[in-house]
This record gives sequence, structure tokens and C-alpha cells, in this order.
Amino acid sequence: MKNKKNILSLFILGIIMMVFVVPLFSFAQGGGGVTPKPGGGGTTPTPAPAPVSQKIIIENPFKENTIEGLINTIVNDILLPIGGVVAVLMIMWAGFLYVTAKGDPGQIKKAHDALLWAVIGAAILLGAWVISQAITTTISQLKK
Repeated sequence: MKNKKNILSLFILGIIMMVFVVPLFSFAQGGGGVTPKPGGGGTTPTPAPAPVSQKIIIENPFKENTIEGLINTIVNDILLPIGGVVAVLMIMWAGFLYVTAKGDPGQIKKAHDALLWAVIGAAILLGAWVISQAITTTISQLKK
């Protein structure tokens, strides 16, 4: 019980620090200030620097503005990386299920099914990549 009170008090202290101390760092970044007058006659306020405008360019996330570019970007840059990671994690999960089955036929069947579906998902990913390459090649040949 005492440990929970210590954690709660540290949490409250962290919140107080975030509310009162962190804004001081942002106030320290102000552009105005004072500079000494030449000859030592006091100080004069320094004007804040003028705002700087920058040109913002938003690049097209697709490599090309074509159907091939769209298909390649979706399959190669979105579908395959995410699906590949999920497939690897599912195969690892199936291996974990095999290890923790301890000879129980029901758990071994569950692990076998998990591995089967993970491999089927990986095969579907590979098939999607092959189909996208075939479509891209066909479209580029039709343009010629």
C-alpha cells in the first residue's frame, strides 16, 4: 500500500512539474530583451526578430502520377511491409503455441492451425506482389 502512495505522489509531482516548470523553458525562447546603451547610459529594448516566411512543399507520396506508381506504392510500400511483419509475428506466435502445448493434442492442433493460416497469409501477400508486378508490366507494355 505504501508503494502505491509513493508512485501516486511521484505521478502528482511529475504533473506539477509539467504544468509549472516546462512553460518556463518556452518563455525563455522569447526574442525581445534589453541591450546596454553605448556609453553606459542604461538599456534600450531590443525589437523582436521579424517573422520569417518559408515555402512549404508537400511532396506526392506516390513515386509517379500513374496507375503503375499507385499500385507499386500501395503493394510495395504499404501492404508488403505491414503484412510481412504480421506474418512473421504470427509464425512466431504459432511456434510459441507449439512450445507451450506440452503434448496436449488440442493445443497442438491450435498451434498447427495458427501456423497454417500464417503461411496462407504470407502466400496471399506473395501472390498480391506477383499480381501487382504483372499488372504493372502489362500496363507499361501497353503504353509502348
